[in-house]
Amino acid sequence: MGSKLQLNQKVSIQKTDSADNQFYSSYITAMEEDTISLATPMYRGGLVLFNKEEQIRVYAWPLVFITRVLERHFLPHPILIVERPRVFIKDQKRSFVRLEISLPIVIRELTGGPLSRPIGTEIKTHTVDISGGGALVVYPRELPLGTWLELEIYLPEKISCRAQVRRLEHINEAARKVRVAVEFAEIAPAEQDKIIALIFQRHRELRRQGLL
Repeated sequence: MGSKLQLNQKVSIQKTDSADNQFYSSYITAMEEDTISLATPMYRGGLVLFNKEEQIRVYAWPLVFITRVLERHFLPHPILIVERPRVFIKDQKRSFVRLEISLPIVIRELTGGPLSRPIGTEIKTHTVDISGGGALVVYPRELPLGTWLELEIYLPEKISCRAQVRRLEHINEAARKVRVAVEFAEIAPAEQDKIIALIFQRHRELRRQGLL
């Protein structure tokens, strides 16, 4: 599995001893036989500081691995050198862990591609489930596959992105109400990290309750 990591691949970093579920966006800057170099993440305008020997969790979707910080360099660019893992975890057959949850969502259909303008009235509805890569939402009518949408999802913190319709599920033939599976096609890494953080937080709560 180690060969699946790639130079410049985007990753998310989480401190394993952190209680705030914060994910930090980074990417792989170099790979050696025994080490991996990661760009030191930025958060709220400053560098996120990691200690030598600190254990971190790295999400290189769909792979996850736990490693430790070996060195920190600040010049010419701030990087973390971490131990190259020998063991990887694969979350699921899907690229992202999925969580069944009802979240308020506002949807606007777009006139064409990802850069086009919204048309018509906004639809206020809710999700059936969500992952870092997409969501299943209740919608009042059928939409053609491939339709571009503008989304506002409330976690409760609002995140915005654009998505494409990938699948329809009929749930009320008389009212033509459907479930629409959408793939997040245009989403900022920071927004995606917020979704992932919510999912892992809820999963930990469910495991503590013995429900997962």
